[in-house]
Parts: sequence; C-alpha cells; structure tokens
Amino acid sequence: MIYIDKKSKTPYYLQIYYQLQSDILNRKLKSGDILKGSRMLSKEIGVGRNTVDNAYAQLAAEGYIESKLGVGFVVQKINKVNFSTSNTESLPNLKYESEKFSEENIIYNLSYGDFTVDLFPAIQWKKYMSEALSEKNISNVNKCIDGKGDIHLRKQLVSYLGKSRGVCCTEDQIVITSGLQHSLDIICKLVCPPIGGTIGFEEPGYDGAKVVFENNNLNIEAIDVDDKGLEVSKLIKYENSYLNAIYITPSHQFPTGATMPINRRYEILNWSRKNNTYILEDDYDSEFGYHTNPIPSLQSIDKDNRVIYLGTFSKTLSPSIRIAYFVIPKQLLNTYNQTYGRYNNSVSWIDQYILSKFIESGFYERHVRKFRLKFKKRYDLFIKELTNMNDDIKIHQNGTGLYFILEFPEKYNQKWLIRKARDEQIQVYPTIQFWQNKEHCPKNTLFIAFSQIDIFDIPDCISRLKKAWFTE
Repeated sequence: MIYIDKKSKTPYYLQIYYQLQSDILNRKLKSGDILKGSRMLSKEIGVGRNTVDNAYAQLAAEGYIESKLGVGFVVQKINKVNFSTSNTESLPNLKYESEKFSEENIIYNLSYGDFTVDLFPAIQWKKYMSEALSEKNISNVNKCIDGKGDIHLRKQLVSYLGKSRGVCCTEDQIVITSGLQHSLDIICKLVCPPIGGTIGFEEPGYDGAKVVFENNNLNIEAIDVDDKGLEVSKLIKYENSYLNAIYITPSHQFPTGATMPINRRYEILNWSRKNNTYILEDDYDSEFGYHTNPIPSLQSIDKDNRVIYLGTFSKTLSPSIRIAYFVIPKQLLNTYNQTYGRYNNSVSWIDQYILSKFIESGFYERHVRKFRLKFKKRYDLFIKELTNMNDDIKIHQNGTGLYFILEFPEKYNQKWLIRKARDEQIQVYPTIQFWQNKEHCPKNTLFIAFSQIDIFDIPDCISRLKKAWFTE
C-alpha cells in the first residue's frame, strides 16, 4: 500500500518512487509482478495521474520496472550486492578532429565540449571574484592551500554531491583537480602497479580517458557495451584475474548514451567485490537528463568501497575553468596521503573560492537547472528537425546529454558524410576514435553535439545537412 504524507516537503511522485523502490529491493514486489495502472493507483491514493506517471518513469529509467505493451509496468529481477563482512562504514571535454582543418569557412561546428557565449554566468563570477580579492580574503591569494583543494569547497561538495547524486563521503575523501584527465592520472598511480597494470575499458569508450591509461603504460582490455551500458556478463573471462580497475560511464555511457539499469549496477558491484577490482565511475553528463531525474550514482549504492567517483564542472560552467574532483574510497586514503601528501593543489584558489560560493549560495543548483532547460530546448528541436530530415536516419539517444549518434543506411560512410557537410560549412565528427578495435566501428555513423549551436540556428543547420547528404 502506497502512503502519501501530505505534510512532507518531499514531492508526491518521489514518495511513490521511494516506496516502490523499497518494495522491489526488499522483495515485497517480486520479479514479474505487474504494477497497478497509473489511473487506478492515482485514484487509490488521491493524487494526480501525472504524479504516478512521473514515479513510474523514474523507476523505469533506473531499470527497476519495464513497460510491456498490453501488460503495463513489470517489476524486473534485481540481484542486490552481497556485501562483504569486512565492509567499512557507509559512506568529455571532447573536440576530436580526424583531419586537421581550417575553421575559417565553418558556420556551425557540431563538436562536443565548447558552449555558446551566452551560457557562462559572467556577472555572478565577477561578483565572487571581487569578494575573493576583497580585503578580508586577499591574504589567501598568497598562501598555498591544502593539496587536496580548498577545504571550504570540499565541504560544499560533500553536501552537494550527497543531495544531488547520493554520493556518501567526507571532505577528506575529496580531491580537487584540474580536469578529468588529471584525476585519472592520479588514480592510475593509486590502484595500478607501475608496470603491468590492466584497466577494463568500455568498447566503444571515451578516448580522452583512454589516452591517460595509455600514457600510464596500462594494458587496456576492451569490454563490449550494449543498450544498457557495459556488459557485465563479458567480465566472466576476467574472473580471479588481473583487472586492477574498470572505467565506466554508467549514468550516460560515452558515446552510445546508454544508461546502466539498477540490476546491472548491482551485478558490477558484486563482480568488483569478488575480484578485488576498483570501479572508476565517470559520472558523465549526469546533470543533463531531460525527461527524468538524474539516475543515482553507482557510488551511492556501493557499500564495499570499491567505487572511485569522478566529476567535473566543465559541462556545467565552462571547459576553460579547469575544476574537477574525485572521491577516494576510505581504504585508499593512506596510499593517497603517502603518495601525494607533499603535492600542492593545481587549481587556482580564487576559482575554488568562487565555485564554493556558487554552491553555498544555491546559485549553482539554479544555474544547472537553467542549463538543463536551455539544452533541453536545443535537444528537442534538433531531434525534431533530424527526424523530419530523412526517415532512413536512426538517432541513438535516450533523452540525456549534449550529443547523440546518427546512424545512416549502410551505403553511407563517415568520410563522405563529413566531407559533404563541410561543403555546406558544417563540421561534423566521426565515431571511429571511440573504438579500440577500429574494424568493429560502424562506418555509417556520426557523432553530433549541440552545445556550440544557438537554438535559432538549428533549423538552418539541419537544412544545410539535408542538402549536403540527401540532395542529388
């Protein structure tokens, strides 16, 4: 029975969501059970039907339930993690160019990473920069800060990450870095041996991460991705073997856009515990879910401290403000302190101060909501225009993120599509750089991003692409 507490500040749909989630995890609702229809449940508990629909949509997005035509929402089988008895206390800036080219004649650049100029919060940034340089704070400008980063920012991140992503940690576990690649470079030295280390890597996967692993002389094992993210079943060949860590993007797999459902998340946590392997969770594009709430982080359900959580502010503020962070499991703190305890932090104190004030004042959350709304409008218009452009194009997307993959009929190939788009002064990008096994990459796909194009320019952009690709 669902109970709605009308005095609670928690939205009604979340109250429904949490109760159903608990019933599924505690086996009160079993695999194969069919949930009541939204109309029936809404009348039963006295809320609007849309409220129930929103709760069901969130459960479906996370993989707890699945919609079946003519049946309704069916509860999925969830294999929870078998936590070990030694359990401790609970706790891509991408701009790929396959060929060098001049941007002189490019009108629309559909690359990933950069933003249109109107999105940066310049007024608020100036305000807090002036505050950082005020008389009461100026002494901090000439001091070295803690090697892990400004303590005030790390405390703000503990609160923000707990609320927004369910991440459980203390400020001592957070390290501020100058970008995702910097974070990964540090982590490689914490979890992998100097020679002969091996990392599991999504296939296809983010090439900006792969280059870090290559530069750390790690062996990279490609593990296939399907429409639910990394295929955990493929890890069976690595049982009791040599994977030091696995790098994954479960909230929004790069580049396929897949979201890892809850059951598979528990499966990979089980596997990592049994095989003493760390999981590097790159929480890629988690802020940009346009039709459901963000999926809770993998770290939030990890009770065995095997997940190293990574985040960045490049996608929500600016790629040129080099601030990122990672959360160290407690059992690695001594290793980190011994290895990096005498290192200085690499990020400007002024920028860290500004960001901490953004979060503390609530401005950052409002800013992210504004970002999400602006990008949702661009996303929806791009999908609409592409859908109307040609019926033979398949758009790989799931209502999340700042990019998608276009799949064309097999007669098309990436080089031809890129060349024809450039004839119309548009730069589009291949997908082959995301594959380790290049021969497995579908040659009839393109990588399209929309963070650099103004919403008013999207119709003209699509019109030009239609002319380039489908006009004889």
